[in-house]
Parts: sequence; C-alpha cells; structure tokens
Amino acid sequence: MDVKFDKDGFFYCVKTAVLIGAVFFAGKYASGEYIKFAERPAVSAGVEYAVMEREVASSGPEYQGLAQADGIFANGDEVLAKSKEFQEAGEEFIYIDLDAMKLTVYKGKEEVKMFKVMAKGRDGSFFETPSGFYKVGYKETSHFSSIGKVWMPYSMHIFGNYFIHGWPYYPNGKPVEAEYSGGCIRLGKEDSKELFSLAKEGVQVLIYDKKSGEPVFTENSYFRKISAAKNIRPLQISAGAALAADFETGQILFAKDQNKIYPIASVSKLMTALVASESFQTKVFRVDKKALETYGNSAGLVEGELFGSEELLYPLLLASSNDVASLFEERGWNFIRSMNQKAAAVGMRNTYYEDASGLDPQNTSTPEDLFKLLQYIYNNKKPIFDILGLDEYKLSSQNKKKAHVWENINWPKEDGRFISGKSGYTDEALQTMAGVYKVKLSESESREIAVIVLHSQDREQDVNAIIKHLESNIFYGNILVNNPPSEKEPPAKIIFNEANVFEAVK
Repeated sequence: MDVKFDKDGFFYCVKTAVLIGAVFFAGKYASGEYIKFAERPAVSAGVEYAVMEREVASSGPEYQGLAQADGIFANGDEVLAKSKEFQEAGEEFIYIDLDAMKLTVYKGKEEVKMFKVMAKGRDGSFFETPSGFYKVGYKETSHFSSIGKVWMPYSMHIFGNYFIHGWPYYPNGKPVEAEYSGGCIRLGKEDSKELFSLAKEGVQVLIYDKKSGEPVFTENSYFRKISAAKNIRPLQISAGAALAADFETGQILFAKDQNKIYPIASVSKLMTALVASESFQTKVFRVDKKALETYGNSAGLVEGELFGSEELLYPLLLASSNDVASLFEERGWNFIRSMNQKAAAVGMRNTYYEDASGLDPQNTSTPEDLFKLLQYIYNNKKPIFDILGLDEYKLSSQNKKKAHVWENINWPKEDGRFISGKSGYTDEALQTMAGVYKVKLSESESREIAVIVLHSQDREQDVNAIIKHLESNIFYGNILVNNPPSEKEPPAKIIFNEANVFEAVK
C-alpha cells in the first residue's frame, strides 16, 4: 500500500512543538525570577527607590550633589565686597553696620572716625532702615521732617525719606523719645555735628545688615537625580528666561538664561511698592483725574478718594493698579530715578525702570535680579511681601467715598503652594511672574522656592512645570546615603560636583 508523505502537516507539527517548548521554558524562567524577588530582604521606601534606580541605570551614579556655593541674601555680601573695593582704591566712604550699631568714616583702609548709632528703624516694619549702596545727597544743619513733624539737626539725605541726623526734637524743643524712630540713622548730638563737618555731599554710604548678608546652610543637602536613559527630554517651558532657587539659601535648582534681560511688565510694581514705602510712609493721597486716566484697571478707585500711602499698596500689589502706580510717580520727587537708585542699592545690575506701572517695555530685568529683589523685600520690607500673599483685602477710603474689595490677581488663590509674588503682562513682555512657592522636595518637608519666569506664553503652565520638574528630579536630604539596602549591596553613589551648573544666586 502506498503511503503519501504530508509535507505541510509535518512542518506544522514541528512549529507547534517549538512554540510549546518556548512558552514552557519562558514560564519556568519567570517563575524562578519571581521566587528570587519574593525572597529578597525588605528595604525602606527611600532605599527601595535607590535600588530601583540602580537596576534602571546600566552604570554610573544615581544622584549628584548640587554645589553649595554661597547663598546671597539680597545685597549683604555685595555691601561687604564694595567696602573692600573702596578700601583698596583709597576712597573715602561711610560704612554703617546696623547690627553692631556703628557708623565708621573710612579713607581707604584708614578708619578716620567711628560713631555709635543711637537708633534705627524697627525690623520687619515699613520703617525698617534699608541696607545697600547710597550717597550723601543734600545736607541741612536743621531739617524739618514732614512725616515725624520733628526737627532733625545736622541732616544728610541718603535716600527717599531716610537721613543720617542728630537727635531729633519737637517744635517746642522737647527731644524725641529714645524708642521712636522713622527709620533714619540717628547719632548723638555732638557726633552728628562732627560727622556733618567730615562728610561731603556725594560721598558713598554703605549700609550693612547681617540678615541680608550671611549665607545660610542647612543640615541637609540638595541632590539631583541622574538617569542613564538617553530618551528623557529636558524640561520644556515657553518662558525665555527662568530661575528656581531656594528662597532661604539661594541654592539654584533650575535655571534657563537666568541673566537674560526681558521686559517685566507689572512685576515692576515690586520696586514701585518698595520705593513708595520708603519715600511716602504716612502721607495721605487724593486720587486725581490724571492718575485715573492711566491705561488699565483702576482697581475701582474714585476721583477724590483719600488713602494713606500704605493703604494704596493693597490695590497696587493685589489688583495691580496702574492708577496707583501713576499716583506715586506723579507725587514722588524723582520717583523713577529713585527706583533705579534702589535697584542699584539692592545689587540689581541688569535692571532698569522707565515708569512705575510696568506699561513701558523699557522696564527690564532678569530672573536673577528679581530673585534678589524678592529676598530684599522679605528681609527689609516684609509687610510688602505679606500683602502679596493675601487672597483679598477690604478697605474704605478715609473720606468714606467707597468700600473696596481688592482680590489678589497674581496667582490662583486655590493653589495652596503659593506664598507671595507678583505677576504681569504686556504685549512686549508677554506673561511674567516672580513668586515664592512651597515645594515638596522630600517625604517630610517642603521648601520655600522662588520661581521667576519672564517672556512666557503661559506663566501658570511654566511655573507648574518647573515645580513638577523639581519634585521629580531634586531631592532634599540625606536619607538615600544613610540607609544602604543590604550588607551585600552598596548604597547609591553620590557625586559632589563643585562645577555643577546648580550654584547659588550671586
């Protein structure tokens, strides 16, 4: 009997057998690997993450320590540097140490005369004495303060309503009480007379405040996650320039062209508020027609309303009122010049102001300069910083023309991470933001992080992207190096790279 060989059936059987064998061996291998995984010793959550990182990365470190360069509180270190520079150049200058309560006249390295400072402005108040770089302007043997309604002997103007002067007295001749101060540098009667004869108009005045100068280092450290995956894209944001830095230490955690100059729009009002608080203080303003004609939202102000200068900071900062900014500019003596002088005093080298509202595209700055300004305001004029953190503020004008409710338009109030900050927008500047946020960078602790974005298509989206990036890639603390997963397996490697791009704000 003939038997016909079925070629197609034979190859079908071979293929089926091979497939069954492959499935069997794959299942056996997977079962063995699962048993190994199940029998592995338990480790803590933080170390588990480090182990996973080692398994993902084929080689190299998992975390990189961020360089701990000096953190700068506003302009303190720059005041010290400028003092040294003047000494080396042999220049004559006045150096005031607000902590030591001493005023010293120098000529180069020679200490010509030291005087005891009898009083300064109260810390944390609108009358806090401003640190920074100044010059002696005009001098008067007896100046009458329109704010304190007192005579100030041997007065030397340095900025806004701030003077170096002798012990003030009331018009009836009675000396002012020792605890009273409007923020000026007060000397004793004879000392002020001697300094008045020593110091010439135009001489440099350096005012140093310890809390604005010393870097702060915490027990914990910042680390950046290192990934071996080549297909991970870097953070993409629409902003032309951006910066994220620890608000306490100045440690930079993210930067994109941090020194690039852009228009800043209504972020300008940070400086407007600062200069107004140091120039007007208790002055009462009448809202006039000229101010109300300024382009933009009026914050509901009515012509003829009366407000104290400090009260006007609320619509200026919360509602971003251009009318209030124009009112300050209109009533202030060389107000814009004072804004630029203050920027120099703070150490903002790449900042310029042309108007008080930010409508002018020539109002320009950088993320790094705005970080310095935020820190300066926090350290020297904290009431301004606190106003910017309010959801809203209710106030009636002093002549009861209208009751106002000014809402904070700078950031969505439902975002609990927001602490304080100022936003802005113009066609030239696009969207801008300089704010401080609570960012969770460890399992148990949030840090206050300043985030600044300029020339952004969508500031909320950019800020949120930066915060998300930090929370995913930056770690605060040392738990990963203190808890190795097992005796056989070494802990994750840590690299301390002092040339890292993440330095501190200078």
